[in-house]
Amino acid sequence: MPNNRSMIATIIKILRTLSALCLATLLIVVVLVIFKIGTWASEFSEFLLAWTVMFGGALAYAEKSHLGLDILVEKFDPTTRISAIRLSHLLVLLFAAAVMLYGGGKLTMDRFDMGQVMPSLGISKGWLYLSVPLTGMFICLTAACMTFCKTDSPDN
Repeated sequence: MPNNRSMIATIIKILRTLSALCLATLLIVVVLVIFKIGTWASEFSEFLLAWTVMFGGALAYAEKSHLGLDILVEKFDPTTRISAIRLSHLLVLLFAAAVMLYGGGKLTMDRFDMGQVMPSLGISKGWLYLSVPLTGMFICLTAACMTFCKTDSPDN
């Protein structure tokens, strides 16, 4: 079985890099909006905000810094705790695969097919929605690793 820590560490590095790039570009665009440079800057900042939020959510899940309620699970014995945690990751995997990968992918393709365009940028709205299936892919990879990879810790 693959090493859980190295796979999660790689996913976290990728997500941190993508989030940092989106955030840095967003900050530059916000400065352009403040100084009213370019008509496209406002719409581009909204575009980057959506991407930054989506990648940030996936990063929070991968780093286990997302909002979670584990009061009940902490009272379980270690074997039951590992099973409960893996079950929760499996449910996240199923949700992300169904809603984000399948649903988000369909939404993205529909936007490309419909020809909806972001007026100031002149690009398809599909590029905005592409963040959903991409983020879903990262969440699915993380959840699959946390569900199926061997670990020593009950806090998987």
